[in-house]
Amino acid sequence: MIKMNEKETPFTGKIVAFIVGQTPLDLESRYNIQSKSIRRAPNYPEVIPKQNVIRLWTEKIDQREVQFLIKAYLPDIIIVEGTALVENFLSPALFEFKRSLLHACRKALEEFRCDPDFDEEYSVYCVSNYGGDRDGFVAFHGGTIASLLKNEVMALDKEEIHKTLETNIKYGADDLTIVDWDGAFLMDSKEDFEPNIELFEIANYQLLKSRILDDELDTRLKITASFLNEKRRRLFFGSKMLKRLLREMIQIRTRSILESASIEQNIKLIGDWYSAKLYQLISRKFHLEDWGKNINEKLDILEDVYVMASENFSISFRTTLEFILIGGWFLLLIGWFFLFYLDLKKGG
Repeated sequence: MIKMNEKETPFTGKIVAFIVGQTPLDLESRYNIQSKSIRRAPNYPEVIPKQNVIRLWTEKIDQREVQFLIKAYLPDIIIVEGTALVENFLSPALFEFKRSLLHACRKALEEFRCDPDFDEEYSVYCVSNYGGDRDGFVAFHGGTIASLLKNEVMALDKEEIHKTLETNIKYGADDLTIVDWDGAFLMDSKEDFEPNIELFEIANYQLLKSRILDDELDTRLKITASFLNEKRRRLFFGSKMLKRLLREMIQIRTRSILESASIEQNIKLIGDWYSAKLYQLISRKFHLEDWGKNINEKLDILEDVYVMASENFSISFRTTLEFILIGGWFLLLIGWFFLFYLDLKKGG
């Protein structure tokens, strides 16, 4: 149970929960894709990836009306988003409702055959009618906000609450965005939450792509190690296999640069605009830069392994050919001596 301040009063807000997954389906051919307008100022559609709407519907979960939205980042990223109004953000029932909401999102995601081991879920809590002073509201409800973001029903330590709340960004006199690993808390009297939520979805999309690529590189390293340990396979299929592995590595590196680096670097080019600052804050919290470094290190390792394997294969193959040639000459010599012996015998 959330430990409430005796004077603390409930506050109403909106919860937006979403799950990001990668689908093997051809989205453009199978679904009716509609472009989603980007509502922000200034408008920079060439920098932010365009979201495309697939489906929108409403249903009830735990007696609450929920609006569901399925969106896509073409060609293969799916986002299932559920939005609901919550009357009491202090109620422990919110945690159970969030679980039900995410379960419904995941069920909708199953239609797109996404890998359940590779998806990202995130929750955003939005408050607009908080009344009074923004900073005073956060100071008063700080424990509850931190518990929501940590998904913890128990009361948190003051130091943990402070660390959670300090990862924030402010723009206007009455707005605030607190960023955490599993969720975010947004305050805005004008209810302009959509642009920020979109940035959280882009960051989760980036994180998902990084996780998938990192796993793919681990698999590639295992395949390469297995190939190098099989001498017979290396002898007969080495050249073709190495060429294929090298070609795949080049494709992976190219994809890594295009997918992982382009969005983040383009957003940083915006400069001092609020969205750029917020995205950099989210990136640090999600450790996207560390993921990128780890991926580049694995790509470098793979490249070095392939180079060494190619050189080793060339030496081994050349040595094998030399032995074959020596063996062939040796057989020819035996045959020649045998014929010479037969000629001598006939002559004798």
